[in-house]
Amino acid sequence: MKTTMFYENDYDGAQSTGAGSESMLRVDVRLFLRFLSILFFLLFLTVPPAVSAAEHSFSEDANAVEAAADSVFMLEVYSSRAQKIGVGSGFVAFDSSLLVTNYHVIDGGAYVVAISDDYAQSIVTEVCAYDRSKDIAILRFDNSAGSAPLEMDAQSTLKRSQKVVAIGSPAGLMNTISIGNISAFYRNDGKDWIQFTAPISAGSSGGALLSDEGKVIGMTTATYTSAQNVNMAVKAKDIVTLYDRWDGRTTVRMGSVTGGGSSAYPSIPAATSPGMGADNGTTVYVTSSGSRYHNNPSCSRMKNPIEMDLLDAIERGYEPCGKCYK
Repeated sequence: MKTTMFYENDYDGAQSTGAGSESMLRVDVRLFLRFLSILFFLLFLTVPPAVSAAEHSFSEDANAVEAAADSVFMLEVYSSRAQKIGVGSGFVAFDSSLLVTNYHVIDGGAYVVAISDDYAQSIVTEVCAYDRSKDIAILRFDNSAGSAPLEMDAQSTLKRSQKVVAIGSPAGLMNTISIGNISAFYRNDGKDWIQFTAPISAGSSGGALLSDEGKVIGMTTATYTSAQNVNMAVKAKDIVTLYDRWDGRTTVRMGSVTGGGSSAYPSIPAATSPGMGADNGTTVYVTSSGSRYHNNPSCSRMKNPIEMDLLDAIERGYEPCGKCYK
């Protein structure tokens, strides 16, 4: 009889071979898991988190807002007799030689003194294009102020609740920043305006209204004094349309357009002072029985003017004259 024998060593060898396979499998799994962890780590480093865009929005980036303010000017409007007749705002757009504002800001003026964020002053006497019905005027600096043009956004679809930043000179307080939202869209009597909540006041007309991407979507134009934060802006698309109709060369004297008359080439008035409050000695004019302050001592809405510091007038409850501040 043939006997089959199993040797102990052979049996142990069979067992050890199986154990080795299991051990190798465990090693392979560990290497695979380690590879996956490294892969996910690299993906995490190369793909930015979704919240990063919100963290760097224009309205929350103080440096970006400061840079935009460098391209916004306070405008002092003068008659042909070198008498200051109004104060408003304007901003550089399209190229560094052009200044955009509301038509009503320059109405009746012969020239403008544009005051930059660093108090540099530039003369503006030329009008490139204007539209009274849409309240837009595109002006040209007599000598470029050297400010970078703000980017215009005439294409984006605007929606209610979008965050906006307004930059202008309300009540003569130069380049004031305010933040709000688009609240509605106003369409009436040929006007197609953005309604927004960022606070503005008389003197803000012609200022820049920027999106949270830092692009100009409108020009601050009007506010309802009988309501709270009901403010209006001309849309950027209307400004761009007017610019596109200009031939890029032809200009006319401001006084011939606005009815402000003409004069010898103006010089910057020595009395011109940035509207930044008591430290700069900004003087306004009031009357003992009135409720408004004025930047023009000869304003027809005031008799027997009394000099007062701008911030003192604001603290005492005076409001800006709608004729002096536009």
